[in-house]
Amino acid sequence: MEIDFAPLPAPRSAYSRIAPDAEVAVLFLHGITGSPAAWHPIARALAASDLSVSVPLLPGHGGSWQELAATTWSDWFSAAEAQLRVLQADHDRVVVAGLSMGGALSLALGTLPQPPDEIVVVNPALFVDSPLTPLLPVLKRFVPSVAAIGNDIAHPGRDEFAGDRTPVAAVASLASALKDLRTDLWEISSPVTVLVSGLDNVVGPRSLRALRAGLVRPPRIIALRRSRHVATLDFDAPLIAEAVARAARTPDAVPGGRPGGE
Repeated sequence: MEIDFAPLPAPRSAYSRIAPDAEVAVLFLHGITGSPAAWHPIARALAASDLSVSVPLLPGHGGSWQELAATTWSDWFSAAEAQLRVLQADHDRVVVAGLSMGGALSLALGTLPQPPDEIVVVNPALFVDSPLTPLLPVLKRFVPSVAAIGNDIAHPGRDEFAGDRTPVAAVASLASALKDLRTDLWEISSPVTVLVSGLDNVVGPRSLRALRAGLVRPPRIIALRRSRHVATLDFDAPLIAEAVARAARTPDAVPGGRPGGE
């Protein structure tokens, strides 16, 4: 599959291509402080193969860290659900693919009464991996923002166009929501494919352990051996694109994976 990694003129903007008469759509969700740029190349490649695609800009993202600080998980999830419903109204089959926090949102959509038909997650965050996580509700009052967490990419020259600061209030909201999500994973009946990088400096291995333990139906796991956290822009991006394409077209079929491991 041909993937063009050249950034769009407005790299932080939403991207959508609805193919005429397409029966299948893919909803792509980016991570916290990130932007649709993380999914643009893969989404464009799939759009070229006559799939409908949508890469929304989640509320609070794409601007200043103060704008993101004013939003919460509820805002991000509501936006993701609204876009899912739009795609479901016009397509027979909808797959949701999420990176990092977008992976968590994808899994949360899977707990709904009308879930996506299949879920593909890349380095999904089920924990905020910091010893300060329990203190975030208080810490946010005194430390409004911390250093940026974007662009954990092994491939040189790639950019996810993430925010230049990380608002603590937004991370506190994420951490609280992830705690609830971990207890709700058993409600997911949609097939789940998990793509995991060999070196991830943002999400630790306990997120994968929690996901495998929480799902009733074992996920398919595909190793991304040459990529870091933002694997959608990294060396293994073609493998991710192919996994999403196969999930979209053939239920329960993805390359290189089987239940419980690769």
